[in-house]
Amino acid sequence: MHPVNLDKHLEGLVLGHLSEGERAGLEEHLATCAECARRRDELEALCAELALALPPAPPRPSLRTRLFSSVDHLERFAPMAPRLAELLDILPNEARRSLHAFERPETLPSVLPGMRATQLAAGPLRQATEAILACLAPGTGLPRHKHRGEEYVLVFQGSFITDDGHVVRAGEELRSPPGSVHAIARILGDEHCLCAIINDGGFEVVS
Repeated sequence: MHPVNLDKHLEGLVLGHLSEGERAGLEEHLATCAECARRRDELEALCAELALALPPAPPRPSLRTRLFSSVDHLERFAPMAPRLAELLDILPNEARRSLHAFERPETLPSVLPGMRATQLAAGPLRQATEAILACLAPGTGLPRHKHRGEEYVLVFQGSFITDDGHVVRAGEELRSPPGSVHAIARILGDEHCLCAIINDGGFEVVS
C-alpha cells in the first residue's frame, strides 16, 4: 500500500527535507515497491535536468571567501609534501593528502602526555620505516633516545629545541644518524608543533 501524500514525501526525500524517521520509513517502502522506486528515480532525474538547465548563480562573496579560506587551511602544508613523499617513498599527491590530518590535530589519537599522533604508510622501498604525523603541545618534549637507524623529523608548524641546544623551526628538518642519542627537550613558544617523524630501524629510550 502506498504511503499517504506519496509524491510530497518523495519530493522531500529527493531534496533532503525529510526527518531521519520519515526517510527510513519511506526507504523501507521503496525497497519493496518497484512502482514507487521508479517514481523516485524519475523525480531525481527531473531535478537533475532542472539543475543543469538553470543558469549558474555566482556565489556570495562571503561564501567564496569561506571556501577559499577552507581550501587554503587544508592545503597549507602542501609545499612540503614532496619532501615527505621522498622520505616515505610515496607519491607527492599521497603525501599531500596525508597532511590533511593536520586540519584538526586536536582530534588525533593521544599516544603520550602532550602528544597526539597518527601513523603514516611508507612505500615499497621503506617497508622497515616507522613514520607518524605528530602534534606536540607547547612546553612538552620527547625523552632521550638512541637511534638504531636514521631518523628524520620534518617540522610543518612550530619549533622545538633538542637537549644539545639545536633549534628546529617550521620548514626545517632534523636528521639523526644511526647510533646518535638525543631528546626533544621542549616545544618552543605557545604554538603546537606539527611534524612528521620518520624512523628506520627503531629506537630505544636511554637515561
